[in-house]
Amino acid sequence: NNLGNCYYYGNGVEQNYEEAVKWYQKAAEQGNADAQNMLGLGYYNGYGVKRNYEEAVKWYQKAAEQGHAGAQYVLGDCYYYGHGVEQNYEEAVQWYRKATELGYYPIAQYHLGDCYYYGRGVEQDYEEAVQWYRKATELGYYPIAQNHLGNCYYYGNGVEQNYEEAVKWYRKAAEQGYNLAQNHLGDCYYYGRGVEQNYEEAVKWYREAAEQGNAEAQYNLGFCYYKGEGVTQDYYEAVKWYWKAAEQGDADAQNNLGNCYRFGHGVKKNHEEAVKWYRKAAEQGNDDAQIMLNRIKTVKDIKAGLTLAILTAILILWLLFSCD
Repeated sequence: NNLGNCYYYGNGVEQNYEEAVKWYQKAAEQGNADAQNMLGLGYYNGYGVKRNYEEAVKWYQKAAEQGHAGAQYVLGDCYYYGHGVEQNYEEAVQWYRKATELGYYPIAQYHLGDCYYYGRGVEQDYEEAVQWYRKATELGYYPIAQNHLGNCYYYGNGVEQNYEEAVKWYRKAAEQGYNLAQNHLGDCYYYGRGVEQNYEEAVKWYREAAEQGNAEAQYNLGFCYYKGEGVTQDYYEAVKWYWKAAEQGDADAQNNLGNCYRFGHGVKKNHEEAVKWYRKAAEQGNDDAQIMLNRIKTVKDIKAGLTLAILTAILILWLLFSCD
């Protein structure tokens, strides 16, 4: 197993996953739990061998049954997502719980919290979810759990609603670079929830998240540029960020990009392009986009009706004068 680790991590030798798998296999077949876990990892991710979820589950199971917390957690994931086994949330919960029972294992604690939050494999229980999210954050370096704990305080799920406490947890995660928390923290500053309203600070956090590719933050940043909130109004910059978000399927950004093309804000007026983006947004259930499409259709119908009426009148006049 140790020789396998050397090849896997490139310690003292050139990194070589195939060679690592060879040595892990030898140790795993002798019952070494660490090697079984690493062999499962190789099959799960396709490192040194062809990806094979079923084979990964086989080796994770062997390691998990020997009490290997990492293998127990990943085996829980396999059941949660249906990788190599039939999806089974109840089985996932069992393995996540086993991993947490072996001590501080924040990723398993977080996933167990998620199971309680969404009611997957267990009865939905926000209070229990909060407890597991909190356990996962105890050492202060697991931002995804910190963000979810912030959500619980923001929406009052499992705890009394408390924006200040939400901001506290969002900030912890945001400062570690977690983009979902950065966007949430931006929202808190934008709307003045848990902090004094501050558009400049909102823009700062939206930008942090947007530059990591967070579509919602890209839309929010575009909106700030469009309105001139926290930044100098700049339609061109608004279009830039709307476009990034719209390309990722954000319906609000698609609708607003349609508006930009319709009114010529930051781009040249383009009716067809506006309709294209309105349609994309409407197909996702965006009411504003559907209203705009209906208006455009109504105007089009009226114009068509007027054109027909004018042509009919001209024809009638022509026939009358022709008869004379």
